[in-house]
Amino acid sequence: MRSKVFIICIIIYHSALSLFAQNKNDRFHEYGSERRGKINMYIGPLAAFSYIGGSVTFNGGATGGVIINNKFFIGLYGQKLLTNVPRTDMAEIGYPTFTDGRIKMRHYGGVLGYIHNTDKVWNWGVGGSAGTGMIELAAKGPTNKYEDVIYDDKVIIVIPKLFVEMKMTSWFKVNMGAGFRILGMMNGVYKNQAGETKPTFKQSEYTKPEFSISLLFGAFRLQSYLLR
Repeated sequence: MRSKVFIICIIIYHSALSLFAQNKNDRFHEYGSERRGKINMYIGPLAAFSYIGGSVTFNGGATGGVIINNKFFIGLYGQKLLTNVPRTDMAEIGYPTFTDGRIKMRHYGGVLGYIHNTDKVWNWGVGGSAGTGMIELAAKGPTNKYEDVIYDDKVIIVIPKLFVEMKMTSWFKVNMGAGFRILGMMNGVYKNQAGETKPTFKQSEYTKPEFSISLLFGAFRLQSYLLR
């Protein structure tokens, strides 16, 4: 009895495998590649370099999403300012006894773009990100010496960019981009010693070029030049 069951299982397995192979071959002839029409996921760390108030800054974060038909991608990102950007006008904004003023910034949102010629080892593309964020002015108090947030401002951040990619393997690639960070909705103000209303954060100091690099892990289409 066990032998008959074993033989039947082998026949069913062999039949299913044959049908799968036939279906796979049909899709190859119909579409030219079995990988077309797929939605592949990707994820990885993100680093960005820019300027704030004359200081070179480094932002760390992560990004992830899906690649549709090996051409279009849509996903999410998050970034946080990791560089210590000093703010030295504490007396002017009404906090003369506070020290070690510095800027904090974080933002997150969505990414969208197009990748050209995904079969190649080197690709180029166009895309961008859009999201919301928070800019904060923090300083140490005169008594407890702990850092407190004195001012904060919610902002909208849009970063259009061009990028190039280098595929290292079919599951790992390096993305390098150059874009322009545009900030909006900066409404925070303060009154200086002369009673004049001034913006807490100047938009011109944050709307700057940005250069990014990300290490992406996922399923990426890659064909060897030796096969062409």
